[in-house]
Amino acid sequence: MIAFLFYMAYAPFFVKGVKKRSGIEKEEYINLHVGRWGRRSFSFPGSKVHIFGKENIPQKGPYIIVANHRSMLDITLIQGYVNSHTGFIAKKELGNFFTVGKFLKVLGGELIDRENPRDAVYAIENIIKRMHEEGQVIAIFPEGTRSTDRKIHEFKAGSMKIITKARVPILPVVISGTERSMPKGSMYIRKADIYLSIMPVIKFEEIEKMTSKEIADFLRDKMTVELQRIEGGELNERSKSQRVGI
Repeated sequence: MIAFLFYMAYAPFFVKGVKKRSGIEKEEYINLHVGRWGRRSFSFPGSKVHIFGKENIPQKGPYIIVANHRSMLDITLIQGYVNSHTGFIAKKELGNFFTVGKFLKVLGGELIDRENPRDAVYAIENIIKRMHEEGQVIAIFPEGTRSTDRKIHEFKAGSMKIITKARVPILPVVISGTERSMPKGSMYIRKADIYLSIMPVIKFEEIEKMTSKEIADFLRDKMTVELQRIEGGELNERSKSQRVGI
């Protein structure tokens, strides 16, 4: 909590630092500060992050990260271990929370009013423009809310609009363990084993003939299989540790 408050206090200076830079210098600045913040969110409490498929991360954008949602820490996990300069679409209420809103927007994210469809359309148009002009990377959580039963719930077909409109590659990312480190409703970060699987990129051409619902189901099914593989391996490791008395 102390580390979180420290970084939030530093955020206004970080935002100014980003705005003063451009090009490679800007990217290096973001990678240094945001990447370090993301990794320290797990190293400070003593968590261990197990990463699979790191070689699948594209060298540059644009692409869309599609992730399941377990905890508020999922954002810092992606920024620390997948791509530091990742933008997120978040509810506008986050803009009222200290410096979070400015922090998200300077990284290419958008704050939207979920009750205002026009606001969402405008935000998506802005993001897609940045993706094609600047190579912006965006992450979405198609479940719409955090899962509390360790399952990947239905992907909202509406969340696929940004995929069908942007027509860029998709990077599926499967997360497990962040719900133990920072459960829904908690403000405290605990030590936990975190599992992050970065799956192979899906080219838009592979899904362009699908409907939004078909894309949502296709991605969810692939990610569910991978989640079962990850958590099955995790259970095997725990069982093995117990047998040898670790």
